[in-house]
Amino acid sequence: MFGEIEGDMEKIEQYYNNTLPDTERRVFEEELKTNPALAEEVAFWVQARAAAQAEAHARRKEEFAQLRQSSQKTKQRNLWYTYAAAASVVLVLGLGWWWIDASFLGMTNNPLRGQGGFNKEWAAAYVEKNFTTLNTQMGNGTDSLQMGVSAFNSGDLIKAKAIFNTLLQRDSSNAEAQKYAGIVALRRQDYDQAIKHFHALSLRTDLVANPGKFYEALALLQRDLPLDKKAAENLLKEVKAGKLDGWKEVE
Repeated sequence: MFGEIEGDMEKIEQYYNNTLPDTERRVFEEELKTNPALAEEVAFWVQARAAAQAEAHARRKEEFAQLRQSSQKTKQRNLWYTYAAAASVVLVLGLGWWWIDASFLGMTNNPLRGQGGFNKEWAAAYVEKNFTTLNTQMGNGTDSLQMGVSAFNSGDLIKAKAIFNTLLQRDSSNAEAQKYAGIVALRRQDYDQAIKHFHALSLRTDLVANPGKFYEALALLQRDLPLDKKAAENLLKEVKAGKLDGWKEVE
């Protein structure tokens, strides 16, 4: 029976992509008429696919607008670069020896020095190391979450975003979907959305493990607006003091 196994979402996708064998297609269509659980999964898949397509279209439109704007500025930039290059030669001649002396004396700015090294570069390194792929067991046994995890691991962040956001629209209390939606936003450098998801997660008091504050701090550090670093440092202090998820990273 469909609607009872982990592979339902894959079969639904094969059905809509016309890659499901004829025999299985007929079985699928017959059960769709009588199986409410399968019908609900199909409705979810269609909704998630529509959201992903809309996201992809919006992204292409934005990229095209940026490309056109960039091409319009090319001539102005070329002229500016000509003058800038000449000015740079003068500047290098004037500051070159100072830079060499400062390097030997250890005076150059090390982005990882100070404040325990918790800055934009540190956060980016953590994200790159820990959020390139998600554990395949993170789907928590449900097809919808697992489908989102699989999309993330295959590099399809638009599809993963659509799936997790659709799950949240259906159930705003879904902590796993909230966490994954935040991670997807973080990987896509949509820091405002990442902060929004992680902050909502951090407010939950019913979870055995809750990395919301730690992840929110990562997103704040990467966004790097004027007050973000201070806010992130405060969150990391809370994480360390309360030994919340991520506290070992800030020891």
